[in-house]
Amino acid sequence: MWKKCPIPSGPGDKPVKEGLLLKQTSSFQRWKRRYFKLRGRTLYYAKDSKSLIFDEVDLSDASVAETSTKNINNSFTVITPFRKLMLCAESRKEMEDWISALKSVQKWETYEASQFNMEHFSGMHNWYACSHARPTFCNVCREALPGVTSHGLSCEVCKFKAHKRCAIRSTNNCKWTTLASIGNDIIEDEDGVSMPHQWLEGNLPVSAKCVVCDRNCGSVRRLQDWRCLWCKAIVHNSCKEQLGKVCPLGQCKVSIIPPTALNSIDSDGFWKATSPSCSSPLLVLANSKSGDNQGVKFLRRFKQLLNPAQVFDLMNGGPQLGLRLFQKFETFRTLVCGGDGSVGWVLSELDKLSLHKQCQLGVLPLGTGNDLARVLGWGGLCDDDAQLLQILEKLERATTKMLDRWSVMTFEVPTKQTPVQITQYADSVATHLTKILDSDKHSDIISSFIEESDKKSCSKKNCLDLCLVCLSQCAMLNEKLDSLVKALSEDANAQLVPSGSISPDESNSDQSRPFRSREQLMLRANSLKKALRQIIDQAEKDKTTVLHSNNCEMTTRSKLAKEKNMKSLHTLMFHRQCTEKCVMNNYFGIGLDAKISLEFNNKRDVHPKKCSSRTKNMMWYGVLGTKELVQKTYKNLEQRVQLECDGVPMSLPSLQGLAVLNIPSYAGGINFWGGTKENNNFGAPSFDDKKLEVVAVFGSMQMAMSRVINLQHHRITQCRQVKITILGDEGVPVQVDGEAWIQPPGIVQIVHKNRAQMLTRDRAFESTLKSWEDKRKGDSRPARPRLNSQQSMEYLSEEECAQVQQLGLVADTLINRCVYVCL
Repeated sequence: MWKKCPIPSGPGDKPVKEGLLLKQTSSFQRWKRRYFKLRGRTLYYAKDSKSLIFDEVDLSDASVAETSTKNINNSFTVITPFRKLMLCAESRKEMEDWISALKSVQKWETYEASQFNMEHFSGMHNWYACSHARPTFCNVCREALPGVTSHGLSCEVCKFKAHKRCAIRSTNNCKWTTLASIGNDIIEDEDGVSMPHQWLEGNLPVSAKCVVCDRNCGSVRRLQDWRCLWCKAIVHNSCKEQLGKVCPLGQCKVSIIPPTALNSIDSDGFWKATSPSCSSPLLVLANSKSGDNQGVKFLRRFKQLLNPAQVFDLMNGGPQLGLRLFQKFETFRTLVCGGDGSVGWVLSELDKLSLHKQCQLGVLPLGTGNDLARVLGWGGLCDDDAQLLQILEKLERATTKMLDRWSVMTFEVPTKQTPVQITQYADSVATHLTKILDSDKHSDIISSFIEESDKKSCSKKNCLDLCLVCLSQCAMLNEKLDSLVKALSEDANAQLVPSGSISPDESNSDQSRPFRSREQLMLRANSLKKALRQIIDQAEKDKTTVLHSNNCEMTTRSKLAKEKNMKSLHTLMFHRQCTEKCVMNNYFGIGLDAKISLEFNNKRDVHPKKCSSRTKNMMWYGVLGTKELVQKTYKNLEQRVQLECDGVPMSLPSLQGLAVLNIPSYAGGINFWGGTKENNNFGAPSFDDKKLEVVAVFGSMQMAMSRVINLQHHRITQCRQVKITILGDEGVPVQVDGEAWIQPPGIVQIVHKNRAQMLTRDRAFESTLKSWEDKRKGDSRPARPRLNSQQSMEYLSEEECAQVQQLGLVADTLINRCVYVCL
């Protein structure tokens, strides 16, 4: 029923879910924003949340389905016996939350906005609207879906077909996930629990053949014959009983977790796996937004090939849920379907859960660059979900290699407040030195020095850079004051000895001091005042140098001293205050390439529809690169950064950026190192040697030329640790694996973190194995089956039948003649 009414309110009438959605209107199929509330088995909607009158939709006999195969706009349809309501959410996760909530109220279940799609464990179908290019029949009413282009509903997991009016009457017999979902079909014998076939009737492919009699199966006239959802076996109705009851799970049995192996989820959130067949199961983590939303198709296809409990959407809860469920397996494999960002996300989660020793990671490239997938042998792009069966077979034959992972440590120097603090400190030093010169009492000099020393200590705690400004002056002042205090103390204790007389105790003449005249003390005081005046002048010069350091040239000696002091100070500060910004798996960039990545990320955030496919993304990268070819924003970057490799300062040429490589693929397939072999100067690059390759970025033209030519003149070094110091007052763009940001002045250091197990495709091994299998097939001659007299004529061709009949006649004639001769 559809009607308008106020929303009933009561103490227990809390909405199951509410929020804004786009609703398609009947006039010109326009979309309007409406506020929806789901309460009980009724869906209410109005113009906004403050409206008093809401439209009401009864969900007692309703079904919910996605509106298309790719479903780029995250839309879904609520179908009732009277009408259908087409809605659109802002994200796929929001859409899936609404679908789960609508399904839960139909079954009177308690809905929780969790990461887990519980419909996979309740047997409920996951509908999406689709068209059919060949005659298709409803699995509920067994009638045809009329019209070739008519939209019926199909379950994304088991391919159960239904009319939109029949979907609500379908039974919850979707693909099994756990032992409890099998129900009464379970097989128990002496060996324990076995996996039975799960049959679905009709709608078979055109070339389907029965595994028992090897004849064609299916029909375009009716719903007939059967298909197993696990081993993909197809049988006739009459041959079904002749096939064994235990399901062998088909070609993907190594990767599949059978439902009989999953009893339940324990209190810690882990699977309780009881079957020894799950020695190395496969966990699939797919990014539904990757590859122009191609990830949605791959999610559906993997659910059809594997156990749906093994397949998770990264956009709906992240990788943590799937990894936690598999945490109690001794070893397991993980296939990440997405780009380099998705792989880095999963690897970071493995760090948090400490699963690197248990998990072996494979990559299915669905992103834009896919550099890591290229070096692991899985190619630069996979956009055909029909190849997934072959990919799973190759994944089972893959070898394991270790991938070095690197921590990007950062320290930011507070450059904005330092000049003001240094100026104030310089003024304080000059004031105290003036006080020392104007005073006639040594006690004032000593107290002033002590007071200044205390303030200097406090200043060290607040800003360590202040120590560098007056370090030498304070040291000189300390020596002079110590000398003054010592001289005054000696003069105070000196004995008065008349000229020409001898001390009463000549044996202690070394302990007594002769009296110094007033002229001698004045001479020393004047010398001290002159020295202190020089210190004041030097302090004033240092103050002027600090305020105008950008406009004055420093002498070579003072510059070297400052660099030495700054180096030691920054080292101390870095080790105490550095933090891990992120983890690098592929490469690090600073300058030109990072600016291009940053601008692209900003544009994608503002206009996501303009960056919704690989082609558009590559086009934008080209446009931004061409723009930098003209602007040259970071020309002479070597004047703003300092590079150290393994503790050795590196002399940089005139450049616009630096790139630190962990893998021999950069920016969508560029071999930026310029080769894969070793020479007299450098070793062969590898992602498992705990070494980094550092190269210079001279400009956009060089990056473009590197796609077709192996340039090597820009190589800098190979090392195990990289340190980059950013000078000046402005930040510089930095990017790690395509994620860019502005790094303030300070230090960036790249150090080895750990290693991850990666599944690599060994093409040489695959070629050898294929040759061996082909040779084995050629050597083995299939034996002709022994047939009875009735079956023989069915398997022979017409020519063979004529020859057999002629042979029979000749044999009959020969037998008759032999009998006649014997008689």
